[in-house]
Amino acid sequence: MLLFAAHDPGARNHIRPIYNHALGLGEAAEFVDLFSSDRLMDDDQAMALIHDSRPEVLIAGCSLNQAEWPLVRAGKRSGIKTAVMVDIGAEDKLDPVEPADFPDRFLVTNPGCRGELIEFGASPETIVMTGSAHIELLSQRRPASGGYGTKRLYGLASDDNLAPLFCGPDTDASIEAVLSLAALLPMTPLSRPVVVVRPHPRAPQKERLESACRQFEYVHYDAGENISGSDLLVASRFSLAMASTVSLESLVLGVPSAFYQIGWDFLGLDRLYRNIDGIPRIRQADDLKAFVGRALDKPGLSMPDGLENYQGALGRIWKVIGDLRGRD
Repeated sequence: MLLFAAHDPGARNHIRPIYNHALGLGEAAEFVDLFSSDRLMDDDQAMALIHDSRPEVLIAGCSLNQAEWPLVRAGKRSGIKTAVMVDIGAEDKLDPVEPADFPDRFLVTNPGCRGELIEFGASPETIVMTGSAHIELLSQRRPASGGYGTKRLYGLASDDNLAPLFCGPDTDASIEAVLSLAALLPMTPLSRPVVVVRPHPRAPQKERLESACRQFEYVHYDAGENISGSDLLVASRFSLAMASTVSLESLVLGVPSAFYQIGWDFLGLDRLYRNIDGIPRIRQADDLKAFVGRALDKPGLSMPDGLENYQGALGRIWKVIGDLRGRD
């Protein structure tokens, strides 16, 4: 049996296609959503799950709150092979995890991530640059024409231009970013703008962010319960994120994206995302105008070559799992 576990939305996204692939092959597999089963963030509870399920391999995500590590430690102490998928960057996700608790394999999405892991004490032979099966899966999706159905769900006209902002986990910073973007976007070439603000799932006091959005007619708060992130992206002229894997999802769907960094203290998240240098950073009003202009002139931009190494990712990941199981 294969056991999959992850907490943060990004971490869950990156390993769920592997889980689905296992099920499609007829493998026995279980997926544990640690966001809903936070009791497993306790070492004793994690050990009990490993003892009861006795998986061949544990495949875990790597969340900012380090929720997966009790299961990884329990797996190692029980003689279970372990693999951890680390996307984007490693620094804030591993500190202060001890090298003795590192998994049998790290699956990473970029060379910078590999370098960070080595600096943390991981053996180079335990690190495999697989890329993201989640991004690979999205690259195979054929977007619906125009995204008109999504616009209707928002009650918008067909010529309204969606520009979603995907917020970070800090509610105060998210409010500052929304206020900044709402003031600056009307000064760009975008006509009939509609900003859809998506909160981070772990952000506290989301009602404060919703209240800030209500100050502007063209800013809509959306908790994300009715429209998927990919459907929203497909219907958008471009997307903005405070720093999120959503920007990679946007690019691979052919929708231009940038990290919005005006009006809030972005240094912490910018450090986490420093390995992704193919996504523009918007740090002043002129940057926003230039980005919007490029997005309007050249719609349908594709993923930059080599960004996150997503092509063939699922096959590479599945090979690592096979190696851990002792199978060809």
